[in-house]
Amino acid sequence: MEGQRSYGGISADERTARRRRQLLDAGLEIFGSTGYRAATVRQVCRVAKIADRYFYDQFRTMEDLLVAVYQECVDRLEDSIAVPIQTAGSVEEMARLGLESFLAAVQDDPRLARVVWFEVLGVSPEVETTYLSRMARFGELLITAAPAPFAVAPELRPLVAGAVIGGISHVVMTWLASGFAAPRADVATALELFLISVAGGTVTAPE
Repeated sequence: MEGQRSYGGISADERTARRRRQLLDAGLEIFGSTGYRAATVRQVCRVAKIADRYFYDQFRTMEDLLVAVYQECVDRLEDSIAVPIQTAGSVEEMARLGLESFLAAVQDDPRLARVVWFEVLGVSPEVETTYLSRMARFGELLITAAPAPFAVAPELRPLVAGAVIGGISHVVMTWLASGFAAPRADVATALELFLISVAGGTVTAPE
C-alpha cells in the first residue's frame, strides 16, 4: 500500500510516530507559554513543522491534544519522584529528596506546571475529569509509596491523598505565578514540613 511505503529509510509507522511527537512537543511549547485557549491547529502545526492535515491523523480536536500533552506532563512529574520514593529509607528522606527532584522539574521547565495546574482548568467536563483522576492518582502515589505508610485509616486514604496533592498543587501554583520568587529550598522545606506532619500523626475515621 502507498501509505506503508518507506521514504528515506523511514517507515510509515515511524513517520506517524514522529509527527505525533512533533505535535505533542509543539502543544507543550504553546500551551505552556502562550496558553491553550488562544491556540489554533494552524499554529500548532506551524510550530511542529508539519502540514495542517496531519494534525487530524493524530487528534480529533485541540482538546484531545491538550489532554495528551497534560498526561505527558504529569507522567514527567511523577517520574521525577519515582527514584526518591523507591530508594528513601524514611518518610523524612522521601519527602526531602522527592520534593527537591519534583520542584527542580517544575522550575527547570515551567511549561509543565502551567499545563498541569492552569491550562487544563475550566476547559470542559471531560478535561476536568481527567485532571481530577490524575491528581487523585498522584496523591495516592505519594501516601502509599512511603517507606512507612501514612498513619491514615483506609477509608480516609482517598481524602487524605486529595488533601496532600491539593496542598502541594496550591503551593506550586502560587510559586509559579510569582515567577519563582521564593527560593526553591524554602518551598521544599515548607512542603517537607507539611508532608511530614501529615505522615506523622495517627488519624482514624469517626464512629
